[in-house]
Amino acid sequence: MQFYRKKGRTMGVPIVPMIDILTILLIFFIVHTQWKKPQTLLKIDVPGAEFIEGAPSTEQRAVLAVTEESSISLNGRLVEIDELPAALERLKKENPDIKLQLDVDKKAAFGVIVGIWDALTSVGIDAGEVPARIEISKSPAP
Repeated sequence: MQFYRKKGRTMGVPIVPMIDILTILLIFFIVHTQWKKPQTLLKIDVPGAEFIEGAPSTEQRAVLAVTEESSISLNGRLVEIDELPAALERLKKENPDIKLQLDVDKKAAFGVIVGIWDALTSVGIDAGEVPARIEISKSPAP
């Protein structure tokens, strides 16, 4: 007696539908990717001691300093961030040819530095003309 046997289906992975789906996904991601060009918003020169060459400058600059606690001082006088534009205006009126230098502690809050740049530009001083120096403490790490 011969019984009817079902033929077993061969197991396989359907490659063509997978290629179609992957092609559609690839087209989707290419179309929806935002192609952005790198932008530089602020140019900051941060010289280190190992990069300084030549004779030291004899030019006098007013020092705008930011401490580790993000407190601001202009020529040694403590100034609040909201009073900084008025203090810069006074300094500019006293000495119109004075140049500034920005000394910042490494641990100072970046928002304070941006506030200083905003104050400089509101007074008419180009923030790119003010050299910035980041002071790194030499204390040993714990």
